[in-house]
Amino acid sequence: MNLHHLLRPKVVAIVGASEKLGFGRDVSQNMLACDLGDNLYFVNPNREQVLGKKCYKSISDIGRDIDLVIICTPMFTVNNILEEAAGCGCKGAVIFASGYGEAGEEGKLAQEELKNLATKHGIAVCGPNCAGFINNVDNIHGFGLPVSARQQKGNIGLVAQSGQVCSLLVSVPHLKFSYAISSGNNAVVGIEDYLEFLVEDEATEVIAVYLEGVKYPEKFARVLAQAAKKRKPIIALKVGASEKARQTTTAHTGSLAGSDAAFGALFKKFGVVRVHDMEELINACVVMSTLKKKPPVNSVAILNISGGEAAISADMAQLQGVRLAEFSPETLQKLQDMLPGYATPNNPLDMTATLVLNHDKYRATLRTVMADPDVGMLVIGLNPPELVAEIDKPVDYGLARSVIEVNNEGSKPIVLMPGMSRKRDPELREFYYAGSVPIVDSPMYGLSVIKKYAEFSLYDPSARTLEVAVGKDGQSGEKVSTETLSEHGSKAILKEHGISVPEEYVAQSEAEALKAAKAIGYPLVLKIDSPDIPHKTDIGGVKLGIDNDVALKNAFNEIMDNAKRHKPDARVNGVLV
Repeated sequence: MNLHHLLRPKVVAIVGASEKLGFGRDVSQNMLACDLGDNLYFVNPNREQVLGKKCYKSISDIGRDIDLVIICTPMFTVNNILEEAAGCGCKGAVIFASGYGEAGEEGKLAQEELKNLATKHGIAVCGPNCAGFINNVDNIHGFGLPVSARQQKGNIGLVAQSGQVCSLLVSVPHLKFSYAISSGNNAVVGIEDYLEFLVEDEATEVIAVYLEGVKYPEKFARVLAQAAKKRKPIIALKVGASEKARQTTTAHTGSLAGSDAAFGALFKKFGVVRVHDMEELINACVVMSTLKKKPPVNSVAILNISGGEAAISADMAQLQGVRLAEFSPETLQKLQDMLPGYATPNNPLDMTATLVLNHDKYRATLRTVMADPDVGMLVIGLNPPELVAEIDKPVDYGLARSVIEVNNEGSKPIVLMPGMSRKRDPELREFYYAGSVPIVDSPMYGLSVIKKYAEFSLYDPSARTLEVAVGKDGQSGEKVSTETLSEHGSKAILKEHGISVPEEYVAQSEAEALKAAKAIGYPLVLKIDSPDIPHKTDIGGVKLGIDNDVALKNAFNEIMDNAKRHKPDARVNGVLV
């Protein structure tokens, strides 16, 4: 799906632009701060101006084609606005309204109608029930929540199936995004489509995703494979491991969370970096977007200036499964010779606080450890303050210059790991980042992310096979069939594994469809059942709200005809009732 008009539009109309609290005000303010100038139009039939900008009565009154329409009005107005926008050449839309697939059967029907309308006109829709998007590459902020004026172009592409999660991540001052997309219900443009866009985007070097579920697993897997081929890391915060989380995602965006074990197996196959909360996601984004070097081996050396912090780091390394490098006898001897006599060469290494004021010796110690053949990464225990006092600048910036100098000379990545999480002086933090040295929050998150960075760096796609983490008997290692299944076949496997599915029958004739209807009762939904037609609605393979025998017969025949016409060589099992 082409997302250019949606995410990189040249001409934008905001329908429902307003000065009242809400999406209409926030997105209007955000877009006015961008560079569109006369290519930005406000539409509000009840206002002459909004925020000092002229309002048009309708999209048609603008008198020119538009690329993107941002719809801030209620659900019942959306389809008419979309129809009018289509007449003005529109190929992209952001829809903030809720009440669709997340709101019961009526909402699902409304979402299906919206999807059909957008598909008919070739409009890529972000949403509904979303917060929009931020494009820092072209400075276009089609976002329905306040956006900080501090937004800077970066190399992280974010897509989140939650507007609030997206907004919170965008507000983190030291994360710099190329794109940040709140996808909402994914009625038209799927999470897979956004990921594909980011994988192909040259400005995006790291992808972060908050994931509730996917609609098209085959495409999802293809996109993950493409990212792995490009060595572009995907950091995934996938929810739905617990039953409560699965219930929440269904109520939130109408997403089905799917099997957590299956997602885990898929992530392992394609080198996806899986994290488990937003703090870990933030730390992973910082590390992945800042480091430029790969560790030669999967091990770390931790260098502290405190014995207490060194001991804590040792415990945390064991807890996180991080391998501590074994220093060679030569390295141990060199460290013994250069450190104070009361220091004990070890890993983690307590360099002692005396080196804070002796930057020559500090650099020499770092170089010695980096040269050890068993060391893959250097993890340095310094604690940048919340604000660097003028009197402390020679020490804090002197240490920073020492770390960056060694980083520039060496071939192994360096990460700064403070002993605890707190705010950091923004200028000092940016100084480290400019030298390709990321700062993680603490040993807990830092070592977890460092381990995952090393695993991704050493990941070999050709050495992985896709396996389900949990089989029917609860054991691991059950191979996944590479054959595509029909919907009915997929549900049969789910049922076999104790997962409830709706009552349904596959009908190969009108008579069988009528028999199924009698067994289930009206109203009904009919769908084509074919392993070769995964996207049923695209070929007219779904009929909703069937409430009598005549409608059932007509729908059955129409679905079968559509399947033959659009995909004559498809294997068709029948129609799912």
